[in-house]
Amino acid sequence: MKRFLLIFTFLVFALTSILQAQQLPLYSQYMMNDFFINPAIAGSKEYSPILLSIHKQWTGINDSPSTQTLSGHTMLANNNVGIGAIIYNDGFGPESHIGLHAIYSYHFHIDRLNKISLGLSAIAFQYKMDQRFLNLTIYDDPAITYMIEKTIVPDATFGVYAYGKKYYVGLTAAHLFQAKLKINRNIDENTMVRHYFGMGGYKFTFPNSPQLEIEPSVLVKMTEITPPQFDINLKLYYDKDYWFGMSIRPGDSFVAAIGFKHNQYYFGYAYDFTFSDLSAYTFGSQEIIFGMNIGENNRRSRSFF
Repeated sequence: MKRFLLIFTFLVFALTSILQAQQLPLYSQYMMNDFFINPAIAGSKEYSPILLSIHKQWTGINDSPSTQTLSGHTMLANNNVGIGAIIYNDGFGPESHIGLHAIYSYHFHIDRLNKISLGLSAIAFQYKMDQRFLNLTIYDDPAITYMIEKTIVPDATFGVYAYGKKYYVGLTAAHLFQAKLKINRNIDENTMVRHYFGMGGYKFTFPNSPQLEIEPSVLVKMTEITPPQFDINLKLYYDKDYWFGMSIRPGDSFVAAIGFKHNQYYFGYAYDFTFSDLSAYTFGSQEIIFGMNIGENNRRSRSFF
């Protein structure tokens, strides 16, 4: 417990800007389901993907962030409207979120191969702070009630997505309402911060080696009060059913991921090697995903993007 309080205090006071930038759950293999980030992706696949993701951040630190997410989306019969849903549980020490996203998207056909979609996610989540978890040396802090405090928060996310057979580009604005978390009458400023994401990727194929595909991509993250953060990614596919990926988060971590696919089912594992100041306290982060592509036709391209 003392070790956790040391890390918790360090995070709150020394890395405040990073915490503000991570009010949303963190994922290592979002390339496998970018639907987590951009609601306009709902319905953009030739099948209906369902994905379970389990992420454990900063292994070795007691009660470090842990996220479990179940998601799915599909295109309706008119080939223009996509729908989807995300359920997640995200916890860190005394703090936890349980959320539900209901997602709608509309896809415009630019030509036979290229589309642009707009997506909106209606969000409701419960924010809980269990202050009984805290073990403080100063007991007269008016901001601490030593109670379990809960609140239901409505919110929304908007996304734009352009995509074709080999590329994708997307922009997202999350926490549009910047809702206040009314959990403590002694604190006025408990507010969700608006987040912005930009993503893009391109898949390279090789006519002389058709079993190989390489896909570089980038994810840019920022808020209205923090500078941009970049994830630079590279993914290598072999025979479409096996892949190896790597990501670099400058100043934070290096991520290595592997996975395979069998028929409609796939599995992925990622490990984050931390090289920030937290590296002295943690063995890194880990994530596993299990997925199923309902209705996927093996005669089509089995690409994930």
